Amino acid sequence: MKILRASVIKSGEWFKDRDLAAWKKTRQGVLERDQYTCTYCRLVCPKFMQVNHIGAEDNHEPENLETVCNACHSVLHIGINAMQGWISVFDCKAEITNMAAIVCATRALVAKKKDWEEIDSFIYAQFGLPGGVVYDDRESVMFANQMLKSIPAGEFRGYLPAGKAVMFWEAEPWKDYPESVWRWQCLPGSHYRKD
Repeated sequence: MKILRASVIKSGEWFKDRDLAAWKKTRQGVLERDQYTCTYCRLVCPKFMQVNHIGAEDNHEPENLETVCNACHSVLHIGINAMQGWISVFDCKAEITNMAAIVCATRALVAKKKDWEEIDSFIYAQFGLPGGVVYDDRESVMFANQMLKSIPAGEFRGYLPAGKAVMFWEAEPWKDYPESVWRWQCLPGSHYRKD
């Protein structure tokens, strides 16, 4: 399992054109190669899995691609998700280095049909730094912008500094699918891989 770190991809990689027919075939091959398993949280789900570019967005070679669940993918692109009001940055305990723990804890509460106020309170109590700050949307976007500026030459991603983590907020339904389905993949048969 890879460590999930909140990140942004450099702006020169945004919105690259791709041959949709070729991408669909490549994407399907990656999903099958990875057995529909998220690289980070290890969720196995045949629906709503996504494929993430590790490096350059126009490099569609299999070694540059990984299967991710929607929630983990959101963490890999916190800027756009903070702008949509779906993710906020917060001060976390020093031992919190893998955002997949937050994804899994949030998914478990969504599956239990907890309301978002209860989910956010639990996540902050579990992972938050006592006396720390939960940053608002504007401040979270500012973190993303700082991360963009911090990307070293020749690298593709900037990362959230140590001592900071991400918290999810409620999102709207998408194409008539409730958030618990499209974002959290709380579906019959979904499970975590043990290996």
